[in-house]
Amino acid sequence: MAPKKSANLPDEVEEIKKSLDFLSAEIKTVAAQQNKIMELMGEIQSLKIQNIEKDKKITFLENRVADLEQYTRMNDLIINGLKTRHRSYARAAAASEDTAVGRGGADAPEVDRESLEQQMSH
Repeated sequence: MAPKKSANLPDEVEEIKKSLDFLSAEIKTVAAQQNKIMELMGEIQSLKIQNIEKDKKITFLENRVADLEQYTRMNDLIINGLKTRHRSYARAAAASEDTAVGRGGADAPEVDRESLEQQMSH
C-alpha cells in the first residue's frame, strides 16, 4: 500500500522546515551557552589554583613575621626593680634644656632633678 497523498503536503513540508530551522537555532544558542560555561569553568579552575597559591603564600608570610617577631624579642633586656618617674624625667630633662639655653629651669622640682640625675648615672 502506498502512502496517502495529502493535498496540503507542501504546507506540511514547509512547517517541518520551519521547525527544523527553529530547532537548529536553539541548538546553536545552547552550544554557544555551553561554550561560555566551559570557558567560565576553566577560569574558575585557574582562580581556585591562584587562591590556593595565595593561601600558601599568606601562611608562609604569617609564619615568617612570627619568626621575625620572636627573633627580635630574643635580645630584649628586661630590667626589674628600678624606680623610675617617666613624667618627672621628661619635666626634668626639659628643665635641664631650659637651664642650658639660659631660661633658668628653676620651675622643675628638686625631686625631678634628682630623679633625672639618678636615671642618667645608671
